[in-house]
Amino acid sequence: MHTAKLLTSSSQTSQFLARLIGPVQLVLGIGVLVNREIYKEVTRQLIANSALVSISGILGLTAGLAILNAHSRWTPDWRSLITFLGWFLLTIGVFRIFAPDLVRFLSVPSNTTAIVIAGVLLLGSGGILTYQGYAAEPRRLRKET
Repeated sequence: MHTAKLLTSSSQTSQFLARLIGPVQLVLGIGVLVNREIYKEVTRQLIANSALVSISGILGLTAGLAILNAHSRWTPDWRSLITFLGWFLLTIGVFRIFAPDLVRFLSVPSNTTAIVIAGVLLLGSGGILTYQGYAAEPRRLRKET
C-alpha cells in the first residue's frame, strides 16, 4: 500500500508540473512563432545586458532546482521531459551565472532559424505537457478505477 501511495504521489507531481510548465511553454512557443521579429529583438537586448543575463541565470537555476527537487526521475514516457527541462534550466542557469560574457559571444539572436527552432521546440514540449497534464487525466483516472 505504501508503494501505491508513492506512485500516486509521483504521478500527481508529474501531472502538477505538466499543468504548470506545459501551458507556459505552449503560449511562449506560439508567441515566439507569431512574433519572430519581436523575439529576435528581445533576445538581442537580453544578451546585450550582462545584468539581465545574470538575472536570467539565477531564475533558470532556481527553476531547474525546483523542478529537480520535485521531479528527478527518468521514465520511459512523457515524464522524462519534465526531468530533462529541469536539468536544462539548471545547466543554462549555471552557464549564464558563471559566464555571462560567453553567453553574449555564443548567441546568434539575429538568426531567424534559431528563433523558429526555439518556438517549435517550446510549442512541441508545451503541447505534450499540456495534453498530459489536462487532457490525459480522465483516461488515467478511468484506468486506475
